[in-house]
Amino acid sequence: MSETQQRIAEAKKNIDRLKAAIKQKRFEIQDTSLADVVRDVSPAQRIPARPRRILKGHFAKIYAMHWAEDKRHLVSASQDGKLIVWNAYTTNKVHAIPLRSSWVMTCAYSPSGNFVACGGLDNICSVYNLKNREAPIRVTRELSGHTGYLSCCRFLDDRQIITSSGDMTCVLWDVETGAVVKKFEDHSGDV
Repeated sequence: MSETQQRIAEAKKNIDRLKAAIKQKRFEIQDTSLADVVRDVSPAQRIPARPRRILKGHFAKIYAMHWAEDKRHLVSASQDGKLIVWNAYTTNKVHAIPLRSSWVMTCAYSPSGNFVACGGLDNICSVYNLKNREAPIRVTRELSGHTGYLSCCRFLDDRQIITSSGDMTCVLWDVETGAVVKKFEDHSGDV
């Protein structure tokens, strides 16, 4: 057995010892159960919820949606290959944006309402300017740098967006230049 393999085997044994010690410590401090803690808590009352509006327009599964800060508009992303911006009060479609990839998993509305973004299994965050007068609306900026799927994107403002990915990183982007402002790499699994 090589020295490297021997060190790996020792590290695995050490990990197993540490796991056992953690399990034992948790057992020692376990003084009650969740059932015992909530025994005297009364059940929560049912909140009456009913649909206010039904927005019809997608032809496949909707995987993400995000409300605009004006609380009137929202964006939805579907595997029909469309990003739809809605007026939730009137149920009208404001924009129907064709996507390059239908494998979308997330979408976001900028705080100002000027931009929307989406991404998914293409590993790219696509940003669209809603104030652009072209029809159909085209990609304003494609932010590519992740090596795994895009799980989430959120605007901080019109100039910055943060993305998280299956490559175990989060990235803060400058939307205007498409440059990476900061990369967060300390996760040990998909983000």
